[in-house]
Amino acid sequence: MCSVDPDGVIEMTRATGTLDISKGDVMCRKCASAVAEVVLRVRDAYCRDCFLAYFTHKFRSTIGKSKQIHPGDRILVGLSGGASSTALLHLIREGLQESSHKKLRFDPVFLYVDECVLCGSMDEGCDHVHKVVEQVASLGFQCYVAALEQVMALQPVLPVLRTQEWKEMKHTVDENLRKKFCELFTSCKSASAQQDLHDQLLQTVLRQCAHSLGFRKMFLGDNSTTLSVRILSQVALGRGSQLPARVHFKAPSQSVEVYRPMRELLENEILHYLNLQDITVLRPPTFQPKNTSIASCTEEFVRSLQNDFPATIPTIFRTGDKLVSTTTQAEKEHDSSADSLTSDDFCALCGSTLDTEKGEASALHATVVSQKYSSKRPQEINAVPVQECGKVKSDGETSPDPGGGMCGCAKAGGDCSKTNMNVDQKWEMSKTLEQCLCYGCRVTLRDLADTGLLPAKVQATVAEQKQRKIMKEQIQDFLL
Repeated sequence: MCSVDPDGVIEMTRATGTLDISKGDVMCRKCASAVAEVVLRVRDAYCRDCFLAYFTHKFRSTIGKSKQIHPGDRILVGLSGGASSTALLHLIREGLQESSHKKLRFDPVFLYVDECVLCGSMDEGCDHVHKVVEQVASLGFQCYVAALEQVMALQPVLPVLRTQEWKEMKHTVDENLRKKFCELFTSCKSASAQQDLHDQLLQTVLRQCAHSLGFRKMFLGDNSTTLSVRILSQVALGRGSQLPARVHFKAPSQSVEVYRPMRELLENEILHYLNLQDITVLRPPTFQPKNTSIASCTEEFVRSLQNDFPATIPTIFRTGDKLVSTTTQAEKEHDSSADSLTSDDFCALCGSTLDTEKGEASALHATVVSQKYSSKRPQEINAVPVQECGKVKSDGETSPDPGGGMCGCAKAGGDCSKTNMNVDQKWEMSKTLEQCLCYGCRVTLRDLADTGLLPAKVQATVAEQKQRKIMKEQIQDFLL
C-alpha cells in the first residue's frame, strides 16, 4: 500500500528505529550546516530554522493555494486551547507581522467555547476562560467567549467579549440551560452517541456564534492527524456522505464557510513547533466519554499504526482528500440565509445535507428494513396490517401505525380495540423527527432515551418542517 504525497509516493514500510539526535552529531538534512533539533518521518532531521520555515510554509501555502481568503476578510477563529489551535493562534500573529509581500491580510477575531458543563465545575471553567482570554489578549487579539450549553436555547445567545461579563452571564443566565444540557447527555445510552452528539452540538454553537457576530468565514484548528481519525470514525458512525464537508479545506455551511488551515500539518509537527517556540498549551477541559467509544477506538488504532508505519496518517488523509459528495455544489449552497437551518434539505440537528432520499434498491433502505424487523417480536411481525384490521376506534378511524404497518394493539398481543394512544403519539413524533435528520444523526439518536430533551431549536425546526409538509400536501392539487 502506498500514499500519494506532495513530495512523492511513500511506501508503507515498518519503521525500524528513530534517528538519534541527542548527541548533537546529526546535521540538518536541508541546510547541512546546523545541528538537527527535530526528527520527522522517523529518519528526517531538521535544524530549528529549517523546521520553522518548513512548518510556516505548509500553513501559509494551505491558505494561499486555496484562493478562498481575500484581503480584508473578517474571520472568526475557533480556539479550543489545545495544541493545534494554540499553534494556529501564534501562526496568525506571525503572519500579520510579516513584511508587506508576505503579510496575511485578513482580520482575525477569536472565539472560545467553554465546555465545563460536561467536564468540571463552573468556577474551574471560569478560570480556564480567563487564561485563554489572557493568552489571546496578550497577542493583541479580541476573544469572544461562548458556552456549550447555550445550544439548548431557542434563540442564539450572543457571545461575550470580556471575562467579567462572562462571569456575570454564567451566574445569571445559564443555569437552566446547563440543567437541560446535562439531562440530554445523561439520556444517551452509549459513549459513541455521547461523543457524536457533543461534536455536532459544538459545531452548531460555533456556527451560531459566527452568524450572530456577522462573520461569513471561520477557521478551525483541525490537523491531518485528527482529520485522519475522523475519516475512519465518521464512516463507522454512518456519516460517510458528509466526509467532504468534514475533512476538506473548505466546508460550505448554510450561513458560515468553515476553513481548516492546519490540515496539512501532523500533530507531532505541531508539538515540535510549540516546543521550539517555547509556547505553553493551556489544555482547557474538553469532553471525554467515560467509556470506550467508536471515535476513541479509531484514534487508538490509527495512532498505534502510525508508530509502526509513519505513512499511515498521510495515506488516510490523502485518500479522504479525494472523496467527493454526489450532492452538487449548487445544492449545498442553495440557501445562505439566516433561516437556512429550517430548510427541508438540511439535517435539523447537525445542519448537513440530508442523505436519506434514496430508492428502494439502496443500502440505506435495506438497513432500515432490516432494523425494522429485527426489533420486532414474532407476534408483531405476524400481526394484521392496519388497513386490514376490522377494529376501529370510537371516532371511526383506524389506529395509527406504531409498529411499521401493523395495528396498534398487535404490539401488546391483545385485541385491536386496546389501542395505546400514548404509544401511537410517541411513534408519530419519532417518525417526524427521523424524517428531518441525516442518517448519522438517526443512528446517534437511537441511543437517546428521550428525544424530547433535544435542543429547542431542533424541535422548532422539526415542527416547522412538519407544518410546511402539511401545507404542501394541502396545495399540491393546485400547483401547476
